[in-house]
Amino acid sequence: GRNINVMNDGLIINNGKVTLCGRGEGKCCPIMEKFDDYRVKITDDYGGYVILTHEQAKLVASGLNLLEESREKLLFD
Repeated sequence: GRNINVMNDGLIINNGKVTLCGRGEGKCCPIMEKFDDYRVKITDDYGGYVILTHEQAKLVASGLNLLEESREKLLFD
């Protein structure tokens, strides 16, 4: 396959894998890749990984938002 390296808002796409580096943080850059037709695999810097269905992976951003809202409520209540 072709080696494609595209950076878009902290996401680097290379050889069918997406590196999640955030906005210039560069410390911890998990890698997301297709596991099969229904799941993705996210691997951390230490080789640990989680396999999520596409539906679960789509919920990650919403889950993060809820955690941030909960944190703010705890700090300011």
